[in-house]
Amino acid sequence: MDQYNKMVQMKYKNKYRRLKKVIKEYVFENASLCDQIAEIQDNIIVLKEERRILMRKLLEHENDNDPVPPPTNCPESAIPALPPLKKMPKKRSNSDTSSKSKTKQSATGSDRSPQPRKQILQTISVDSHGNPVYPVHMGNLTIHSIGEIVPDNPNFHTENWIYPVGYMATRVYSHPKEPERKCTFTCKILDNSGIPQFQIIPDSDFDHVFFGETANVCHLALLETIVRASDVKNLPLGAQGELFFGLGNSTVISLLQANPNMRRCANFKGFQMDSFGLEKDSDPTLNYDALQKLIAISAYHTVPEIKEEPPDELLE
Repeated sequence: MDQYNKMVQMKYKNKYRRLKKVIKEYVFENASLCDQIAEIQDNIIVLKEERRILMRKLLEHENDNDPVPPPTNCPESAIPALPPLKKMPKKRSNSDTSSKSKTKQSATGSDRSPQPRKQILQTISVDSHGNPVYPVHMGNLTIHSIGEIVPDNPNFHTENWIYPVGYMATRVYSHPKEPERKCTFTCKILDNSGIPQFQIIPDSDFDHVFFGETANVCHLALLETIVRASDVKNLPLGAQGELFFGLGNSTVISLLQANPNMRRCANFKGFQMDSFGLEKDSDPTLNYDALQKLIAISAYHTVPEIKEEPPDELLE
């Protein structure tokens, strides 16, 4: 009987050793596969980063190669918008002043004023009274009313921005519920008991009206809603409320500069010089196509997790 029990124990012991050997081989094979997967995923991350850089360079190259529309013969009822305010020149040193005076003395003829920087401004049609004719179309932005400047209320202007009451514009952007679908947003600036109220209203969707006391509050709420509705989270989007409303557009600034009430705004010091030309087609917070590209690029950054390697106790 004892001999039989020993044989049975030896039999199961041999089976246990074989199973342990097979399991150990599988553990080593699994660890090797994990290393290969980790290496492949590192290569994928590097390739995605290179792809992102190449796409950024391609977008910059396409923006640089955008053809400038040739000038057309404007009718008498159309006048170009006024250029923005000029930046004050820097003070010159005494040496520069003396050298310039010598140059003036040696030169003959009348003094030539420096040529202004060339800017592409939207041609605005005016009526018989000289008032602009609306709407004014500027790409995906359309101005329907420039509104009225309220110089006596400091809430309607800052050091660098002016918020005219009754201003209304429309912009084509992503729908808050379905980011892949285009939507026309109506941007308004209203007077709410002496405090400006900014509104961003999606077309045919009054349940998602974004409003607040600043333009950035409205724009940020819109971007957060789009991020929640999209499949990709944590999109690098920052609020640019004034630019989304179109207040940084050079044509809008020219229309505001033509209003004499602008000079009566006590706190206003001048439009930001870097605000001109910021409204680019490559900005995902302002342009529908740029946002779709950003969502498509960000979707590729979802990397599957790698399972942890087995503990060393199993390899013993």
